[in-house]
Amino acid sequence: MFRNKHIIVALIVAPILAVIGYLATDALVGEKPHKAEAGQSYSLVALPNCRYPSGHCTLKNAEFQVDVSVDQAGVNRMTLSLTAKHPLQGAKAALVENAQQPGDPVDLTATDNSAQHWTVDLSGDHTELSTLRLVVAAADAIYFGETGLTFIDYQTSFGKDFRHE
Repeated sequence: MFRNKHIIVALIVAPILAVIGYLATDALVGEKPHKAEAGQSYSLVALPNCRYPSGHCTLKNAEFQVDVSVDQAGVNRMTLSLTAKHPLQGAKAALVENAQQPGDPVDLTATDNSAQHWTVDLSGDHTELSTLRLVVAAADAIYFGETGLTFIDYQTSFGKDFRHE
C-alpha cells in the first residue's frame, strides 16, 4: 500500500491542505481585533490561574489586563488588591455568595499616583459558590468580569512558598 506513489503524495499533501484551509477560514471569517472605543463596555475573561489556588487571578481582554490578589484580613473579611497594566479611571468590586444574586459594588481606592494599583476591603462569606465581580474604567471604556474565589488560597507542593508579585 505504501509503495504506491499516489498514496504517499496524498499522505504528505492532505495535512498541508488542512492547515492552509484552517488558516484561510480564520482569516476570512474570524473577528478582527479592534481598539476599545470610549463609552463602550467590554468583558474580561478569567485566565486559567483563576481556577486554581494560585494566589492571583488575571482578567484579560486583548491587551487590557487586570491582576487580582486577595489577602485574608480576618473572618469573612479580605483585602482585594488590583493591579492594571494601564491607568484606571475607577474600579468597583462586589462579593456575592451566589452567582444569581446581585451584588453591592464597593469602590476601590487607588494606592498610588499611577492609578494602576487599587485596593479595597470586602466582607462576606467566601464559599465555593462565592463570586467576585469586578468593573473597571479605563480610557473612557468600561471593562467587566467575574470569577470564582478558588484562587485566593495560595497552595504549592514545593517546600518553599513564594508569591509572584
